[in-house]
Amino acid sequence: MFNKEYLTLADLWNSGAIDPQRNQSIQEVHREDILSAPPDDEGYVPSHQHFSQAYDHGWPFPLWTQSGSGPDKVKGTTVGWHFQDDGPGWVWGYLKGWKRPQYYGVTATHGWETHHLESLGIVANKWRLKSTGENPSLTTPEGMECDAFNAPFLQLRWIRSGDPKNHADPYMEWMREVDTSFGEDRRVYFTLGNEEWIGTDGSRHSIITMHRHPKWKGVIKRMRLCLAPGESDVEFNIDSFFTVYDTRMSINNPISIFACWNYFRWTGDLNFLRTVINRMRSALRYQQTVMGGLKYRRIRNTWTGHDGLPGWSLNQDGTKTIHPGHGIGDNYWDLLPFGWDDMYATNQYHGATLIMAELEELISEHPEWEIPEGEAALDYKFLRRHAEQVKSTANKLFWNAEKGRFNGCIDQHDKAYEYGFTFLNLDSIWYGVASPDHARNIMDWISGKRIVEGDTSTGEDIYHWRFAPRATTLRNIDWYGQGWTDPEGIPWGGQIQDGGAVLGFSFFDLWARLHVLGADDAWKRLSRILQWQDEINATGGYREYYQGGEKGSMQGCGTPGGLGIDCEFFESSLLPSILVYGFMGLNPNGLELRIHPNLPADRSQMGVRNLLYHNCKLDILVSSKSITVVLNDTPAIPIRITPPQGFRLADTRRTESSYEIKDIGTYRFEI
Repeated sequence: MFNKEYLTLADLWNSGAIDPQRNQSIQEVHREDILSAPPDDEGYVPSHQHFSQAYDHGWPFPLWTQSGSGPDKVKGTTVGWHFQDDGPGWVWGYLKGWKRPQYYGVTATHGWETHHLESLGIVANKWRLKSTGENPSLTTPEGMECDAFNAPFLQLRWIRSGDPKNHADPYMEWMREVDTSFGEDRRVYFTLGNEEWIGTDGSRHSIITMHRHPKWKGVIKRMRLCLAPGESDVEFNIDSFFTVYDTRMSINNPISIFACWNYFRWTGDLNFLRTVINRMRSALRYQQTVMGGLKYRRIRNTWTGHDGLPGWSLNQDGTKTIHPGHGIGDNYWDLLPFGWDDMYATNQYHGATLIMAELEELISEHPEWEIPEGEAALDYKFLRRHAEQVKSTANKLFWNAEKGRFNGCIDQHDKAYEYGFTFLNLDSIWYGVASPDHARNIMDWISGKRIVEGDTSTGEDIYHWRFAPRATTLRNIDWYGQGWTDPEGIPWGGQIQDGGAVLGFSFFDLWARLHVLGADDAWKRLSRILQWQDEINATGGYREYYQGGEKGSMQGCGTPGGLGIDCEFFESSLLPSILVYGFMGLNPNGLELRIHPNLPADRSQMGVRNLLYHNCKLDILVSSKSITVVLNDTPAIPIRITPPQGFRLADTRRTESSYEIKDIGTYRFEI
């Protein structure tokens, strides 16, 4: 989910692009992926990230094994049992290195108290148990405690025979330090787990939500799993049981909205829109309510651990104190503890609100589309008023007047964090949050015209990596989550999130330059990127060019580094899209294709071939005085083209705001 906005921007206008693994068009791939990622019952859109022993609906770290610097520090804070000697996922890198067998394999079964259960040992990498009476249960070993704050969720990965009798849910009970017995007042029910989270070995992932219970507090000394209430003839195979941090991401809901919008506006797929419209509404309402958008006119993330506080602090003697459970990451920049009053998330909330306003207005104006409205529908006029309120709040609350750029977030203790986040400030322009004066201040700083005193990187050095601005311009060695505790051990620029750069995000830099500094400035910057690319090609590719690390170190495909270009950095494909959305000014909205060119002085025209719009291939050529559209396929319904004001379709005396084209051929619009 984290890169779906980027990829749908980059991919959906491409005709003939086929995913080689799935043998589907890129449009079909994105449609399928988006539809497979609905919000949960509360309206949160899961991350759909890769396998990990973390929260299934969130980011793959931090893990329970990352609550302290080694097993002695972890003990008593978090806890887990993995009933095999090795396995997939990052947790095994810790367990095998610790050499503490009480956490894994057959020795992890020792000390558990069983009730109406017979242990059959480790079978097929799971602890096999068979019930010998009614209401079988398991109680965790004595001395294996955890801290409730560091365990907002628990997870049981298991297989049981048959279906629950009389639809009775299993449940978990616990004892705190002050308790001498289990009780119904300290009980949470859970389900077998959504079928989406069945492991390759058939294990169900039961997520047990603990943080909402008022008595889940302090030290938890014992836990009891009542696996099959009311049953007496059941067999269980338990893979693991462990505490889980809340690694949900505040970015998922707006990204889901952006992805749905991008798909619909390029394809015009009304069946898709009918399917996702209430998901989109639910996703925005979640940001409005749970994430505080309506109340605070910004995003305030109050999830456990998403407090904006660093996950550790440096002591006077040079040692570090871990603050487990604090500084959980919130977005793409996953080492940085964005949270609480969050400008990054507020940028996206503002953008998603405006998109939903535009979409709701379109739906209201086109009843023939038969898009569901009813109680779930949102008032587009209210959304636009609210977006203005969010913009006003953001420009006051997050603006750092001394440095002339936005702070990243303000933590739970009202401390602001600011390291020259170029990505966040460019986002404020892309999502329409930055006021005109603030946008100019931002671009004067990033372009090097304005020097920010005290920054590690200023002036031309902000583009040290040539293809993109540094992600940050001020060295950060103290504001990270608990899993990244040695930032000073990596040189400046050797980590993407501390002076490094991501190729794809040049798109947002070029977009901001185009709209704030003008087309000539943006074209000059793009020309420099093309020069860099020519050198890359002459060397034989990115990896060859950066081999040895003298020119920079690349991250990706399992290697750490400061530059995100290839491998998992699929968002690199964003960069060419600046011609389509930026210089050529193509902006579809599902009803019409708006074409408003913004060309640099030394480029008389720009064009794109085989652009796919509403399932038709178009060739489009733009100049300052004319727009030529070649329609290569017959559309199912006429395509509507909206040129700039003052343009009209050649050979017609009528000047209209938009024009329908439906026959294969060439259409020329002129001033």
